[in-house]
Amino acid sequence: MDSLTPDVVSDELGRCKQRIGRLEAIVEASVLVNSTLDLRELAEHVIHIATRLIGAGRGSLFLVEPEDRTLRSLVAQGIEQTGLVLSIGEGIVGAVALSGEAVLLNDPYNDSRFDPSVDRATGYRTTSLLTVPVRDRDGVLVAVLQLLNHAEGRFSQQDVAFLAELGVPFAIALTTARMHVQIVERERLQEEMRLAAEIQQTLQPQELESVPGLSLETSFRPCLEVGGDYMDIIPTDDEDRWWLVVADISGKGVSAGIIASNVQAYLWSRRNDECPLEEVMASGNDLLYRLARGRKFATLVLVEWRPASRTMSWVSAGHPPIMLRRDGEIRQLGATGRPIGLLPDQTYRTGQETLEQDDLFVLYSDGVFEAGMGSPVGEFGLDRLERCLRGSGDGKTVSTRVEDALREHLDGTPLDDDVTIVYAGCER
Repeated sequence: MDSLTPDVVSDELGRCKQRIGRLEAIVEASVLVNSTLDLRELAEHVIHIATRLIGAGRGSLFLVEPEDRTLRSLVAQGIEQTGLVLSIGEGIVGAVALSGEAVLLNDPYNDSRFDPSVDRATGYRTTSLLTVPVRDRDGVLVAVLQLLNHAEGRFSQQDVAFLAELGVPFAIALTTARMHVQIVERERLQEEMRLAAEIQQTLQPQELESVPGLSLETSFRPCLEVGGDYMDIIPTDDEDRWWLVVADISGKGVSAGIIASNVQAYLWSRRNDECPLEEVMASGNDLLYRLARGRKFATLVLVEWRPASRTMSWVSAGHPPIMLRRDGEIRQLGATGRPIGLLPDQTYRTGQETLEQDDLFVLYSDGVFEAGMGSPVGEFGLDRLERCLRGSGDGKTVSTRVEDALREHLDGTPLDDDVTIVYAGCER
């Protein structure tokens, strides 16, 4: 076997030194990029390391957004604009994201995919360009890295291979940072939802004993943190006039909760108006329609209680019927118009009843009788609700009966809609 010549040995030692140097650089890069969880700061570290080790003049890093198949620039050196969004397949960066293959151009102006408008805008002339995919250990595309203007004039396939090795710690760090951002955002949203739920709870009526002539009990169980049902006891300047309200906003969650808050604010603003209930409801319908253009609507029952005469007047906008119990039997007081916010220029009529001692009327949302619908247990149903209300017992007793019946019927099945009930018993 021939002995190695000094030149061969020297070349081999040079390659080994270069390889060791690059391995050290990869270790250094891994430590540096994992020193932060801030995506933009991390991207700046990636660009700094890549341009220094490869010998490039400038660099850019585009993060892959797989949900909408786009790429978003985190850092683009020499360009003030950040947050540039490209479609996958658009331009050289988009082509690399689409194909998963690196693009090496040492004469970019002769490539149709190259956009010279950035050079014209910045006064910087691109003479060589290297665009590579950044993949994690599993080969998943995380980002696209683009370097401009090699210090020696040309990028090489060795640069492509070296960036492929650098890309793994880059990708892991980017994925970790992005997950951190998502976790922080999710925790922020959860905290906002918790606060919104607390605020909604504080808006529920608290002093039920303050309504003269009525013994009141309420139950409010949202199926999500923020409910779309709304109930209220609204006093007026007239001591002989009180409003009781239950409303059910279409949809669930935060958007429904926002509409519920608007409905509440509207009713409180009208509580001292000396106008018929049907006019209050018609104006509320037009207001909600203007706000939501039919995309959100509400069923709502508004009861006006006058203790001196023991009369209850009501207007019901497509809401489930009021249950009126008298002498142990149930009458249903039905809707007097369409839901509010669904169509403009609606009219409503007002119903009226004079209550007797021990009469009980119940306002509720459809989540009560629809509880269990769509699950194996089936819906609770209006008939079962009526059976709970029949017979004797004040609001507290009946409330317990309904709660027990619901719990027994659902048997652990979670609610899929808000459950809201107001029990009002006539005391004299």
